Amino acid sequence: MRDRKILVIEDNDEVREFIKMCLEGEYAIMEARDGKEGWQTAAEHLPDLIISDIMMPEMDGNEFCKLVRQDERTSHIPVIMLTAKVALEQQLEGLESGADIYLTKPYNIQLLKSYISNLLRSKETLRQRYSQKIFLEPTMVEIGTVDKKFMEKLMNIIEANLHDTDFHVAVLAEKIGMSKAVLYKKFYALAQTPIGEFIKTIRLKKAAILLTNDKFNISEVAWEVGFSDRKYFSKEFKRFFGKSPSEYIASNN
Repeated sequence: MRDRKILVIEDNDEVREFIKMCLEGEYAIMEARDGKEGWQTAAEHLPDLIISDIMMPEMDGNEFCKLVRQDERTSHIPVIMLTAKVALEQQLEGLESGADIYLTKPYNIQLLKSYISNLLRSKETLRQRYSQKIFLEPTMVEIGTVDKKFMEKLMNIIEANLHDTDFHVAVLAEKIGMSKAVLYKKFYALAQTPIGEFIKTIRLKKAAILLTNDKFNISEVAWEVGFSDRKYFSKEFKRFFGKSPSEYIASNN
């Protein structure tokens, strides 16, 4: 799973290096020395999982975790919190900030590895389930509130610009307020498919609806959903639906 990225946020250099040494054979490890640096790294690179200490300068782990959960770029990322605090009230504070796992020091490295593996496996199962639902009914997927709002905003922008032949991922990223790279990573984390392919799918599904309406011919439908080339439109439509636009019309009349 070396393609899985884990961000380790720990102000103690020795502890951070130890965690990195234990995990780097299985995962790609990114490092940060405090919550502020960790937040900048998380928001830019969108790791698959975050391991964070709680007591840190600049920004503590609880504040950092709240930011992760509240920001639509990072809200899907699982977080494991590490701390020397053992009081129940302090543990509850960590969990209420949005942490998935709260692990007290000293901890067993095998236990940490097990938590990491289980969280990543759980996220992968949910992602596969959501990826199919997102294509069928994007705004009805049962995901966290922040991610649901993100999907609703994404769909509203796409649907409002379907007719625009110049509408592509870079434009969508600008309108939604993310960099193109972050949008790619965020959407793929939720849907397990490239965002460009998703936009094309929404266009084709809209085309299928319009083709059953006698108001438009095939060329007009292609233009209405953002395809300037009718031949390319017909090719992509057949690839997706298994029928050419004319065959689709005939089968639905």
